[in-house]
Amino acid sequence: KKIKVPRLVQMHSNEMHDIQEAHAGQIVAVTGVDCASGDTFTDGSVKYTMTSMNIPEPVMSLAVQPVSKDSGGKFSKALNRFQREDPTFRVGLDPESGQTIISGMGELHLEIYVERIKNEYKVETSVGKPRVNFRETVTQRAGFDYLHKKQSGGQGQYGRVIGYIEPLPAGSETKFEFENMLVGQAIPSNFIPAIEKGFKEAANSG
Repeated sequence: KKIKVPRLVQMHSNEMHDIQEAHAGQIVAVTGVDCASGDTFTDGSVKYTMTSMNIPEPVMSLAVQPVSKDSGGKFSKALNRFQREDPTFRVGLDPESGQTIISGMGELHLEIYVERIKNEYKVETSVGKPRVNFRETVTQRAGFDYLHKKQSGGQGQYGRVIGYIEPLPAGSETKFEFENMLVGQAIPSNFIPAIEKGFKEAANSG
């Protein structure tokens, strides 16, 4: 696509000096252009494209989140921008813990971006190691008999659940099986789907 470069500058530390043209070997910067690291610009008379960069795999990860939920929008905007400008900086979401994970080339690399989030976007963050998710499963049959009573004014809550849980046969493709063993109408039938849903959520989350 065609773009118009509004400003061409040569960088010197944190200072910018406007220039009118750039020659082979010069390192310059453009402003006001939507681009990402690795993009190739030409004057249109040639069709060359630079080969893709060899991006090394991250060597370190941190869990990071905004201290204030109100800063979520600016937090996401910062991470998206940093990914576009630095291919070695990666952002992911752990589907099990729900943590935002940033990965990069080392501790200093990630600390710089955490500091930039604070300085450039005014977002305070909490940083820590990614949480390890321990996995558990049912290994043998176990029965349960639980009585729930809660009285805090009004009608209150009362319920009792009796049953058992056991592992499915080894190699079974079925991951979850719920069996209703009620006799008669001790519990209205329209409650059963909600009960099954609760059991399934507990089985998935542990």
